[in-house]
Amino acid sequence: MFRTILLLPAILSVIGFVSAKFVGIPGDVVGTRVAMDGEEYVYEVRWTWFKLGTIRLQTLSGGKAEAFIDSAPNVPFVNLHSIHYTTMDSLFYSRASYSMEKEDDDWKGMNYVYDLPAKRLFVEDVTWKSPNDQPVMRTMKDTLRLPSSTFLDGLSIAYFPRRFIHADSTVTMPTVLYGKLGETTFFFRDKHTTESIDAVENPVRVIEFDGYTTAVGIYGMTGEFTGWFSDDDAAVPIRGKLKVLVGNVTVELVSWHRTGWNPPQ
Repeated sequence: MFRTILLLPAILSVIGFVSAKFVGIPGDVVGTRVAMDGEEYVYEVRWTWFKLGTIRLQTLSGGKAEAFIDSAPNVPFVNLHSIHYTTMDSLFYSRASYSMEKEDDDWKGMNYVYDLPAKRLFVEDVTWKSPNDQPVMRTMKDTLRLPSSTFLDGLSIAYFPRRFIHADSTVTMPTVLYGKLGETTFFFRDKHTTESIDAVENPVRVIEFDGYTTAVGIYGMTGEFTGWFSDDDAAVPIRGKLKVLVGNVTVELVSWHRTGWNPPQ
C-alpha cells in the first residue's frame, strides 16, 4: 500500500516546471515566465502527518525535465528509488519519455518510442544496470494507438497546467501513464487564494485548480487532484493534493533554487 502511495505523486503530483529559458506562451494562454535551465524544486510527500518521501525536480536544457522520487527511511517495508524523464515541446506536449525504478541490483522501467505521424506509441520494458548506462535489455510490450499527436506523459502531466493557470477554462488531454492510455481533465477557474506551507512564515498567494484522470497507472492508480501554483508570473507549483485508496496525499514545496524568486506573500 505505501509503495502505491509513493508512486502516485510521480504521476499526478500537480507539480510544474517547464523547459529551458523563458518561453512565450501563445494564443489561449496568459503569458508567464517558465522555468530556467538548472532550476530545482524539492517537495515532501505526506499522508496525513506521516512523511512518505520526497520528489526532486530539475530543469534541463532542450525542453527536458526529470524527477527523482525517494521513499523516507522510516516507511516500513519500502525502499523506493525511481527516476522519471520527459522531453516536451514549447506547448508542454510530450515528445519523449521513459522512467526507471531500482529493483535489487538493476533498474527496471518503461521507454516510449514515438511515431507521431502515425499516432502510435511503442511501449518497451527496459532494464538498466545503472541510470547512466545504456539499457542491457529491451522487450517490446505494447503499441498504443493515440487519438492525437499531442498528448501528455506521466511527468509532463504535471507541467502542462502552467499554460492555463491564469485562465478560466476546462482542458482535456490524452494521457499515457505506465503504458496505458486515458484522459486527464483540468478545471482552471482563475481562483486566487492563499496556502500555508512549512517552508515560509506567511501564507503564500496561489491560484487553485483541480481535475481528474481516467488514465490508469501502476497498481491501478487513477483519480482526482488539486493543485496550487504561485500567484505571480512564474506560476511555480506550491502544493498538490491527490486522492488515493487510504485518503489524501499532500505534496508540498520545501526548498527551491530559482534565481530571483521566492513564494509570493
